[in-house]
Amino acid sequence: MEENNISAEPQADANTELAQNTENQTGEVQNEVTIPVKFNKEVKNITAEQAASLAQKGMKFEMIEDEFLKLRNLAAKSKMSVREYINHLENEQSAARREELLEECGGNEALADRVMELESGAPQNDGLEELKEYFPTVKSLDDLPRAVVESARLKGENLLNSYLRFRFIKRRQKAEENLLESAAKNASIGSLKSPDTAVTDTFIKALWGK
Repeated sequence: MEENNISAEPQADANTELAQNTENQTGEVQNEVTIPVKFNKEVKNITAEQAASLAQKGMKFEMIEDEFLKLRNLAAKSKMSVREYINHLENEQSAARREELLEECGGNEALADRVMELESGAPQNDGLEELKEYFPTVKSLDDLPRAVVESARLKGENLLNSYLRFRFIKRRQKAEENLLESAAKNASIGSLKSPDTAVTDTFIKALWGK
């Protein structure tokens, strides 16, 4: 009998402790403060922690409320929701960027689309291997102009994009130099004519790239 009494005491203590813990937890849940909040015709009870988070978001919204209202008015004028209007602007910017890249890529649509894809997300590498696919003569970074490599590193952009921009700028500069050279040549030939005629001929030829 004594052995039974001794073995029963720890079980009783364990049950008592479990009951106390359960009571404490229940009391904590019952004592937790909730706040009724009405939103979108529905009332929800939220905790104080949730209320604090929502209050912070509300204060942040107050900082941009004027800009948001302007955006909503612009969207309404176009008979769109704010989300539809933002998507519309994004699509316009994407189309304009693609036109720029097509010019830089010499009309190569596949290359332009690939650059746009690279721009839409952070590249996992410097893009040298992909650049070599489109420009096989490039074997290493040493084969690229130093300005291209430095620009890519400073701006954190893909090498392919940086190299295409470099080539586009060079082509444009070359075209401008040819135009000026042609204009100067025509001006020297035109000096044999009357001054007014020479100036007029030079201007017209330079304008049309002749």
